[in-house]
Amino acid sequence: MKTATLLAIVLVIIVVAAIAVYFVMYRPPVKEVTLVILSPEWEPAVILEEMSKNFTSYAEEKLGYKVYVKLDVTPWGTYYTRVTSVVAARSPEADIIFADSQWLGELWEGGHIISLKDFILNDAEMRYAVLEDTFPNLIYFYTAYPQGSDNYVGIPGTADATPLLHFRKDLFSHPDERAAFKQKYGYDLPTTLEEWMNIDWVQLKDIAEFFTRKKGETLAGKTLDEDFYGLALVLSRDYDFISCFYLSVFWSWGAELWDPVTRNPIGYINSTQAKESLRFFVELTNYMPPGAPTFDYDKVISLYAEGRVAMTAMWASMSGALYDPATSKVWNVTESAVQPHHNGVRYTMLGGQPLVISAYSRYKDEAKLFLKWFYTVAYKDYSIRVGFTGRISVAESPEFLNSKPWARAYKEAIIYAKDFWNIPYYGRMLEVQQLYLNKAVAKEINPDDALDIIAAEQWKIVQEMEKK
Repeated sequence: MKTATLLAIVLVIIVVAAIAVYFVMYRPPVKEVTLVILSPEWEPAVILEEMSKNFTSYAEEKLGYKVYVKLDVTPWGTYYTRVTSVVAARSPEADIIFADSQWLGELWEGGHIISLKDFILNDAEMRYAVLEDTFPNLIYFYTAYPQGSDNYVGIPGTADATPLLHFRKDLFSHPDERAAFKQKYGYDLPTTLEEWMNIDWVQLKDIAEFFTRKKGETLAGKTLDEDFYGLALVLSRDYDFISCFYLSVFWSWGAELWDPVTRNPIGYINSTQAKESLRFFVELTNYMPPGAPTFDYDKVISLYAEGRVAMTAMWASMSGALYDPATSKVWNVTESAVQPHHNGVRYTMLGGQPLVISAYSRYKDEAKLFLKWFYTVAYKDYSIRVGFTGRISVAESPEFLNSKPWARAYKEAIIYAKDFWNIPYYGRMLEVQQLYLNKAVAKEINPDDALDIIAAEQWKIVQEMEKK
């Protein structure tokens, strides 16, 4: 009797175990899944969430069950904190993340994101889209860690890859202003994208100087009732603000941030060319409205949209506000161009966010499918709606080129975009850089001294972090 009871118990255990193994290894299809994407709070996120409704049917066709998409948005000012808090907690609450390109090192070295190498290389559509039809500089800066390697960890997400120059065409084309400018400087004011391609940063300073006027002076045949300025740039110490607009000048002067092998910034970020570039950049503030060192994006957009400056530089993702009659008094007299070169060398700061998959996601396969849908199926429509793109074929298409007033300038500018470090201690390097660049434009410190301090402090950080 005892033997029979024991056999019955063993049999029950075997059956339960077999059922458990079956459901683990051969679980029935999930009825539905919801992917959560962490994103900054801005218009591209609104557009993507709306478009992602179409992914649900795409996923159902491919997987046999519905996959919904929800965007978890956070204001830009606290977005980095949101991302790092989620991954530090190893939380499965986020499946996909819009990560600034500079964060890739921190996220990968921390074990927070997965490799996409096999996924990209083994899927013919993804391989073509990411490795053959993406701008080479975006492959280098958006997809891999370390930069330039084949360890693919992201795909272009928000390819808001370069700031664009925006200018008041009504002023630049006004006959009186054109005649006065040529008489003073000996060359014509640029009015077309092609003419702007020939403009040097030194000439942009001429233009900014020329259009800076006092209240009571004449501008385009009208008497000014307030001071008018040639230029407004984002120069705030916040996050990476001033670096994003100074580095376009810095690199165009032929300077580099560090030795790429030793990571030593001394003699690079404070080289002769670098110091000349920062002295020049500080001079530009003479033609900006008062308080320039505090200018953030909202302030610069407001100054230009209110008709108080002749030129500005702004990311494509934020350019819509300059062309919107609801927000801009000069929407119908604004045009866009590529930022200047210097002595034939042109670089612009790279912006934008790759899409990466969280290592803590419960739905990695579904997340990969979303990346494929986004970059091979939905991407052209997305690019047309936001006014920027990472894919060459899209950038060259008539639909994209005619999609936004700045689209043609974007297509010409993107090839010049260059990024800074994406190392795990990026944040510490940036903090030092932001502090002293801002002090320089505020004229609290000599530009040469600012770069010497940055070089010394960043080298200390490199030595400390590389020992770990």
